[in-house]
Amino acid sequence: MTVWIDIDNPPQVRCMLPLSRRFEARGHDVLLTAREYGDTFAMLQDEGVAFERIGSRFGKGAGRKIYGLLKRTRQLVAFLQRQQARPSLVLTGSRAACLAARRLGIPSFVIIDYEYVNLSFYRLAGSYIAYPDVIDGGLLERQRIPRERLLPFDGLKEDIAFADIDLLAVAPYTFGGNDGSAPRVLFRPPAEDSHYYRPESREFALEVLRFLAAEGAQVVFSPRYPRQLAYLEEIPAWQAEPIALREPVPFVELLKGVDAVVSAGGTMLREAAYLGLPAYSIFRGRIGAVDRHLAATGRLHLLQTPADFSQIEISPRRSISPLRNKPTAAEDVMQMIIAGASAIRPSGRGRSFEVTRV
Repeated sequence: MTVWIDIDNPPQVRCMLPLSRRFEARGHDVLLTAREYGDTFAMLQDEGVAFERIGSRFGKGAGRKIYGLLKRTRQLVAFLQRQQARPSLVLTGSRAACLAARRLGIPSFVIIDYEYVNLSFYRLAGSYIAYPDVIDGGLLERQRIPRERLLPFDGLKEDIAFADIDLLAVAPYTFGGNDGSAPRVLFRPPAEDSHYYRPESREFALEVLRFLAAEGAQVVFSPRYPRQLAYLEEIPAWQAEPIALREPVPFVELLKGVDAVVSAGGTMLREAAYLGLPAYSIFRGRIGAVDRHLAATGRLHLLQTPADFSQIEISPRRSISPLRNKPTAAEDVMQMIIAGASAIRPSGRGRSFEVTRV
């Protein structure tokens, strides 16, 4: 088969590349496309993989997002129509790729790990949804995703992201010009351009930064957008000068170079919890099943009010203890997608599909 993988944002790089390698190891051809968003291109270049650059950041606001989505859909359709080999399937987290696949009669498979994300476009595209089995599939059905298109797998998305990495062999990232005497706390602000962003998230994030500054922690600030560097300017005094990350840093090196992670949700937070680093969520939206699962295991702390800030462990601790040893999720998901694609037969004019077996 020719497997098309489309990457929409930086976290998808870490999840999709292990799957891409497994498809290639099985003898399948992989066609990789990516959108210019955040550090996506830099991460792919660091991995040394070949990819086609299609599309860019949509911008803030519903109008710009819809326009950008439709524009990239057209770009992807045009690109695929120029290819000699028609993809047998697309694996993605991109709405544009799913819509392009729908138009061309290509089955689409999406991996999610947050059940409250808007699935409308995936439903319209007839996509198949793979998700960690700690998520209640009934919540996805309530978004009108047919049960036969739901593909639960054993494990977490982080099992896939870490599948090809020798964690013990990775050296911690060194922050030049800092003696490292103060505990380092990696801080990730809210995703202000996401559809689930809540305005109070910014002030809550600033309250946490004030607390960390007063406690003498050295904040390693990892902005989602360059404009968020302004957060640091709103803190009146730092006992330890913060470190602002302006260039992408390999994620395992970065996590091994800090003592704790505070984040407004997102992949980086779950990766830290997976590795056993003290991890604290300041996410203000609905807490998903994966985060609740990590909290139940004691690997993630959910901070709801300033009174919870005392839970943050301000002390040096950089050892890691992964949640699982030798996880099989990457292989399982790859096999599930191959089986699913093999079982799909076109119906009508090739624009919709029916699963006969998985």
